[in-house]
Amino acid sequence: MGVPASAIWYVDASDPAAVLRSGGPSDLDAAAAIARQLYPGLEPKSVGTAPISAFAAVTTPRRVLVGCFPGVTVVCSAESAVVQPSTLSEQWVSRVRAERTYLLAAEAEFAWGAFAEWHGGVLRRSFSAAPSYIHEDEGLPGPWERPFWAGEHPMQYPDGVMPDPQALPFHPQEFADSASAHWLGVRMIGAAHEGEIDPLSVLLCDFMMRDPSESMPQPSAPAPEPRKVKRGLFRRKVS
Repeated sequence: MGVPASAIWYVDASDPAAVLRSGGPSDLDAAAAIARQLYPGLEPKSVGTAPISAFAAVTTPRRVLVGCFPGVTVVCSAESAVVQPSTLSEQWVSRVRAERTYLLAAEAEFAWGAFAEWHGGVLRRSFSAAPSYIHEDEGLPGPWERPFWAGEHPMQYPDGVMPDPQALPFHPQEFADSASAHWLGVRMIGAAHEGEIDPLSVLLCDFMMRDPSESMPQPSAPAPEPRKVKRGLFRRKVS
């Protein structure tokens, strides 16, 4: 598999779509605090803002997009993209306290998509698949999933290309994107459907996480100066 990307949402708001639709800016200080919480020992360096649709480009280690809105926090990074969502570490699931936690992950080269849902830190549903292989399918499917399993969203193949006999009746990334639309009112991979939030309108804080010790030059040991015969001491070099 290539380099995947993911978005993890921490939600307390009863209507997260309404929060995101308001178009308010992310709180920069709160976003930096969340970044420090998820990357202990590292400091966030702000490099601007990016729309939520840019999450798929966040494949560089230590680069993170964070959005903090009233009752809704989203973190996009490569570190939380795992093939089996049920194995996601507690660092990502529970370190940021929220009533509900959602995960969306994708990787373009192999058309892999995944999603998961936790309530109070307890996994309720997780799914991860490539077009012809299911990596994980845990929990009870939600009602919104029925049209996909019923074949109402089939994968499209180029002319002359025969589908794998084991292929799923849907595209895994479209499936995952629909989970995001159902839970949050916004799609992060494909274009917005009628009535959904424009992903370009949700702006996140863009950070590079730095090790503070790496940004500070390491002082070299000063060479002793010639000994003063009269005083019998080494004079300390003044920088």
